[in-house]
Amino acid sequence: MIKDANIFITGPNGGIGLEVVKILSKRKAKSIALACRTAEKAVWTQQEVLKHHDTDTLLAPYGGFDMNDATAIEQAVAKLPQKPFDIIFLQAGGMVVANDFQFVQANGLQVEKTVYQNVIGAYITLLHLEKRALVAPNVRIVFPGGEGARGIKGMIKKPEFQSVEAFKTYLLQGLGKYKDIDALGISKFMSGLLVQQLAEMDKSKEYVWFSPGLTSGTNGLRDVAQPKRFVMEKIGFPMMNLLGIAQSPQKAAHKFVESLDGTYGKSGDLLGAPEGKGLGKIVDQKPMNAGLTNLQFRQAFWEIVKECVGGLVVSEV
Repeated sequence: MIKDANIFITGPNGGIGLEVVKILSKRKAKSIALACRTAEKAVWTQQEVLKHHDTDTLLAPYGGFDMNDATAIEQAVAKLPQKPFDIIFLQAGGMVVANDFQFVQANGLQVEKTVYQNVIGAYITLLHLEKRALVAPNVRIVFPGGEGARGIKGMIKKPEFQSVEAFKTYLLQGLGKYKDIDALGISKFMSGLLVQQLAEMDKSKEYVWFSPGLTSGTNGLRDVAQPKRFVMEKIGFPMMNLLGIAQSPQKAAHKFVESLDGTYGKSGDLLGAPEGKGLGKIVDQKPMNAGLTNLQFRQAFWEIVKECVGGLVVSEV
């Protein structure tokens, strides 16, 4: 599936994203659109890949893909060549490091920022690609998952909401005390709801939510203040790698490429590490958190997503 494919990837300048591009180019993808927040980051990614090996894959850098800015996303997609993508990997995003809830203004709503930049921004990107006929028939679309969607003991609290109202309150106003790592887990939870919704509505495409497991050496800590960042990068994650409870970006990237190629996951699947672990055999995540299959939560999130995207066409097939 990868050989001779036209591929679109957001956030390819990050640790895992960069390694994914390297592997895709080695596996003879026809072209890879490097969709970064800035043109400088996209060009850096292109040069970093070419520095390590020759490839016949066209590596095309594009800036402007700010997942918190719907207008910027629209303008960035408008600059892409009229060449439909066979594989779309919407992996840009990250953790919002703050002392309290942050929000993005979206079509009259305010939405919790971690959810917006990890989920809604990705969906807006996809809608603009569709609007410009840049999505090939039978396309495979992969959203990055995360074990935080069902919780990791001692690390990320299991996302749970007592009611639909509490669910909506969290998204639109914030609920309880803000903790950045838990907010990231909740954003992965919301992403899982969206992927299932899209897979159910649109049978012509493949929508997969995939996590390779806990990974060190990514850009996820870039906004964490020192000395905490230093401790995690130089001591915490290396120790986790040594103990076999985390993996390198290179190993994670190989698993992601297999998900892009169709080895892992059918449309609507939510896949990641075994329950109670951050790393291990890839398994179904849905049984680990009942909220992931709660139709009321899914519909409530879908209604908020539709309101956020405003005038964009939302297929209800």
